[in-house]
Amino acid sequence: MDREDRRRFFVIGSVILEVVTPVFRHKLENKYTNHGSGCFKDYLNIPQVVHTLFHLRHRYTSCCTDQNNCTNNKSLPVTYCQWDLMYTENPGPGQHHCYCKYTAKLVQLENLDTTLLGLILLNCCTLGPPEKHAIQTLRQYKNDYLSHNTKCGITKHEYDALWPHLTFFVLQLDPSKQDDLVRIKNRPMDEPLCTKYFIDLLDVHKQLDQIALTVQELNSTFQELSTTVHGLNTSLQGIGWNMHGSFQGMNTTLLGMQTSMNKLLYYAEKEVTCSCQRQNPDIHKQERKSYNLGQTIFYEHHQFTRLSSSCYFDCNKAVITDDGLVACIHTEDSSIEIYNTDGSHVGTIPLQSKPFDISVVNNSIVAVTQPGLYRVDMWDINKKQKVKSIQLSTKCFGITTMNNKVVVSCRRRLLIIDPQTEDTEKTIDIGDHIPYALRLCGSGDSIFYTCGVSYYLFHYSQSNNKISKVKLPSRLRDITLLQDGSGYMICMDGTVQHVSSDGKKYKKVTTKGLTSLRWLTGIYYNQVKRQLVITDGDSITVFNEC
Repeated sequence: MDREDRRRFFVIGSVILEVVTPVFRHKLENKYTNHGSGCFKDYLNIPQVVHTLFHLRHRYTSCCTDQNNCTNNKSLPVTYCQWDLMYTENPGPGQHHCYCKYTAKLVQLENLDTTLLGLILLNCCTLGPPEKHAIQTLRQYKNDYLSHNTKCGITKHEYDALWPHLTFFVLQLDPSKQDDLVRIKNRPMDEPLCTKYFIDLLDVHKQLDQIALTVQELNSTFQELSTTVHGLNTSLQGIGWNMHGSFQGMNTTLLGMQTSMNKLLYYAEKEVTCSCQRQNPDIHKQERKSYNLGQTIFYEHHQFTRLSSSCYFDCNKAVITDDGLVACIHTEDSSIEIYNTDGSHVGTIPLQSKPFDISVVNNSIVAVTQPGLYRVDMWDINKKQKVKSIQLSTKCFGITTMNNKVVVSCRRRLLIIDPQTEDTEKTIDIGDHIPYALRLCGSGDSIFYTCGVSYYLFHYSQSNNKISKVKLPSRLRDITLLQDGSGYMICMDGTVQHVSSDGKKYKKVTTKGLTSLRWLTGIYYNQVKRQLVITDGDSITVFNEC
């Protein structure tokens, strides 16, 4: 499959996840609300709903009540994972297995995927023929083109035949989605998001369920064999046969096989698929490569113009969250603008005072310094709500996050703050040579910082509590750290410099889109998304990692 095949997969997958799934959720919410249920949990606890879903998971079962509506389905479309997501079994009187043994968990509609949402709509809700047909067809499209598509690609003739039917059934359920469909059809390829959607859409639950059952059965067999061998060993010793060593070896072999099968189940549950992951299941969280200074690491994904225009000399900066949204602060407008990586505007968060710097805290939370208020504010950009304010005794400028802590620049010192308790865990004296560290970033035990009027990049090591510095060809505006601990610096001469992890060496970056820039004011790399974003005057450019 070539890049265009992947882009077509990305478009269809985006429609399913970004349009069809929310439409299904909205439909189901309307259905249970009109039914009189106060929340989704109440709806799942309705006896008729529990009974219907119970028989979509369990075969050859006759319930103690409502036996006339018991069914024995040829297929069991509700998987173990889906059933366990929705219901928990209550220990109660009686030995029978019946739907009356189960009550709903506190599950949210957002936890249900397209397949399960459609399953509940089709089997538990009253639908008109056109509505039912549309939901059935859209679920089938997901299965046919995405859930079992291990190639992550859709050919042109498949796409051309599918698109008009897909959009027809979407608009039949919700005519207001026309603009969303046009936007998604024309969006540029986003490799990291495409990979995420590929994983989200693959139907791995059935395979994992089957592996779990197989391992349980094998474990049971191993335990029976082990008991038998132990009994034989004891009996033979009793009649004087010296076979202890042989049967002890058989026991060891069986235990080894059982351990291997348990490991298989563990890896399957973590969706580990390759030998390198089996050696280390958390490999995706680790630094997997080191870069040569100045090498091409990124390629340009998309450039767009900010919605609000400000003076080029403002301290505007954009970051990419782990959820894949671009959040950009505007000094003059005292706001945070939120965009998708394709440049489409998501929303605006007004601030009480002019922001100076911004950093990502986690999936959707960003932290913003506001010097005029002596404060750091944390915002959930998905909900557009402030979740916390950390009040300081002095002005604060640069900010970064490292090791689940917030590092803030104040006058002649850096503060490492626990965002949960708001306690200052450490104060780092940066000396009189820099009144304020205007930009900073950290990783591991290292913190890089600069004052913006100096030609030096400063490096603080927590392990030895020492500060070193390296002189640059131009004054520094901002710096961000890559996944191997090296950094990208933007300078006032319009260049981007690649600095080593110890802060001692650097080399100019010659990647297309990262040279001859005019008014660079911010740079940020997200290690989860593997994307880089820069602000240059009124434009924002997103780069993907090669």
